[in-house]
Amino acid sequence: QLANALRLSEHHQDAAQRLFQLAVQHNFIQGRKTQHVIAACLYTVCRREKTAHLLIDYSDVLQTNVYMLGSCFLKFTRMLSLTLPIIDPSLYIHRFASRLEFGDKTHFVSMSAPPS
Repeated sequence: QLANALRLSEHHQDAAQRLFQLAVQHNFIQGRKTQHVIAACLYTVCRREKTAHLLIDYSDVLQTNVYMLGSCFLKFTRMLSLTLPIIDPSLYIHRFASRLEFGDKTHFVSMSAPPS
């Protein structure tokens, strides 16, 4: 449901499912909300694949505190000793430019932003 709400592909869902199985094997889900662990797995995949999803997107869908999700995500990545790529801010330029209602000029505005 969470993956569908965020329009994630089958590839992303399969990769997150494998991470969730690792979480179960390491007993990471004990004492945590399953939805938070699922969000951490999906967000980890999105970070690896460099999609334009923010942790707050997951928080909005789950109607939960973004800091709680962030804490779960950080603990999860530390448990698995994962090093994830730094987020490239240029991934979000078009997304935010379209929300600012530039109309016909949205594409021009998003393309005129300086590269990072």
